This record gives sequence, C-alpha cells and structure tokens, in this order.
Amino acid sequence: MKKLFVLFAAALLVAASPLQAQTKAELSSIRKEAKKTSKTLTRDGFRMLEAGQLDDRMADYLIKVHGGCTQLVGTAEGCMSINLAKVTALNNAANEYATLCGGLVKGRLTTSVNNLSDLQTDDLVGAYERLVYKKIQGEIISPIILVRKTKSGYDVRAYCLVDYNASLIAQKSAFQKAIEESGLAQEYGSQLSDWIDEGFEKMYGRD
Repeated sequence: MKKLFVLFAAALLVAASPLQAQTKAELSSIRKEAKKTSKTLTRDGFRMLEAGQLDDRMADYLIKVHGGCTQLVGTAEGCMSINLAKVTALNNAANEYATLCGGLVKGRLTTSVNNLSDLQTDDLVGAYERLVYKKIQGEIISPIILVRKTKSGYDVRAYCLVDYNASLIAQKSAFQKAIEESGLAQEYGSQLSDWIDEGFEKMYGRD
C-alpha cells in the first residue's frame, strides 16, 4: 500500500506544478494566442457574460494556464436557458477533471502495482473519480463564461482553472476517502494513515 500511495503522489506531481513566471517573449506569445482565440470565438457567435474585453480576459486566463494551473473547458449545448447551460458546462468541467485524475491514477496503478486485483483497482479509481468530482467543484474558478444563442437553445463554454494547491488538497482527501470506501483501509489497518501522511509530506517537499 505504501508503494501504491507513493505512485499516486508522483502522478499528482506530474499532473500539476506551481505557477512559474513567464518571460516577456512568452507573455507576448500568450497575448497573440489570446487574441487569435478570442477572434475565432467571436466569429463563432460567442459573447462573454461578464463585462470587459474578451482579448484581455483570455490573455489573463492563458497566462495562468501556461503558468501551471490546470485548464478545463466545460461545454453545454442546446439548453433552454443561459443559467442551465452555465451550470451544465461547469458540471461537465468538474467531470472532465475527475476523469482526467482517475485516468492518470489508474494508469499508474495498472502499470506499476501488481498487488491489487483488477476489481480492486476499478473500485478504487471509480470511488476516487466520484469523490474528486464532488470535492473539486468548490475549487474550480471560471473567469470566462461564453454564451451564444442557437436555433436549439443556448450554448455555453466555461473556461475554468484549478489552483495547484487546491488541486493537491482535493485529490489527497478524495484518494484517502476512496481507499476507505473500497475496503483497502480495513485490509491494511492503522498503518494506512501514516503512509498517507508520509506520501503527501514528500509531495509538499517537507521530508
């Protein structure tokens, strides 16, 4: 189980990293990318729900993405109201994030851990994804919400971010709870809590 958790911790470190400063050249490239993206979205009929210029808002968003935040784009199509489309898009972003985390963890488990059965792995990953989805919803930031009216209703694109530290905390909590729900905590006894603490101490660089 200690090996299992250390591999999980390594997966998180690959998935996210703290914000890094960008050079002037990188910032210039990001702003060009933002302008191009904004032009395409406007041509496709999207408009911001918030006040401000899409170019500027997209540039700020992409700077955070290139700096280390996790990028999520939730979408919804053909909804009867803007509010319903917005809620659906944000829920889809959280689901996308949970699926991404679950896939990464499952890949590590199936390739590096041989003391778990396929059923144990599937149960653990399934519980983990469900719990990440629940926990990360309160941590997702949506600085850009775009909407367009179509013949079938309203389409929304929610450009979202997940902070590095918030991501680690949510995933740690979800993984610990998933281990308990899947029955692995009972099997490995009181040592599990110590192993979990040790794994995340290393993740935060406190060893």
